[in-house]
Amino acid sequence: KLVSEALCVPLDMVNISPVGTRTTVYDVVTHATRGVYAGGGAVMKATQNVREEILQTAARFMNVQPAALAIRYDEATGQATVYAPSLPGRKLTIGEIAARCWKESWKTIASVFSYRPVYCPPAYVTVFLDVEVDCWTGAVRTVKAVMGADCGTVINPDLAAGQLEGGLNKGAGYALLEDNAWDAQGQLLSKGYMLDAKVPGVSESPLVDALGTHFADTYEPTGPLGAKGIGEAATNPVAAAYANAICNAIGVRFYELPITPEKILAALERVQGNDPDRAVEGSLPVGGEFVRTA
Repeated sequence: KLVSEALCVPLDMVNISPVGTRTTVYDVVTHATRGVYAGGGAVMKATQNVREEILQTAARFMNVQPAALAIRYDEATGQATVYAPSLPGRKLTIGEIAARCWKESWKTIASVFSYRPVYCPPAYVTVFLDVEVDCWTGAVRTVKAVMGADCGTVINPDLAAGQLEGGLNKGAGYALLEDNAWDAQGQLLSKGYMLDAKVPGVSESPLVDALGTHFADTYEPTGPLGAKGIGEAATNPVAAAYANAICNAIGVRFYELPITPEKILAALERVQGNDPDRAVEGSLPVGGEFVRTA
């Protein structure tokens, strides 16, 4: 989408070639919200270089100065077109320019760019949860969730919303399920099996209609088209949101993760005097066997 915007070409005409460590230069991996901010920054710099080469090449073919040219999307041809605003009739599509470069053995229009960000603007995410706590089993069910994010210009709304939804799921696993066990000598007992890193499934997650995602209308001047990262920011506040929601529901504050059903039942026994039918002081009213809070 960044390339499409910068070169005025249709999105379906932008292709991404498969890459690997055998065919590309070393990269320090994609992490820490680097995908759009750092990777997108490199894409924009390389695309700007390509844009300049296109204008210079077109200027040679049309016998004008590069500064006299501009690029726009031509609905008639379905292609990006280089044209001279002050000279009607002088125009070439990018496809025509590329074909002429090949026929005349003039040049290959290409750019390679390595980008290291100077800035690291933070992304902000907030989470609101509506949960139910089963006072008999200690299970926590997410009834509804709303997430809001400030990640600058949203380049791909669907992927950004998916990042928030995935962050909620992974954060719920971190808050409620995932744990490491250590022996007396400090050796890790968890072996990294699937059962050691439980992730909430469909039944533990809110329904699609009960999960809302929203984005602030902001602009980051150092990012590509005003974008910032969102990566781990989608996961960071989730555990705290669950701890607050559970505390609002049963009146018990937890200070370590995960907040497992066993820990919830033990806490309820301490504050309820071993009477599971007794409502917890400070909690919301109990409906049936559930305590629910927003």
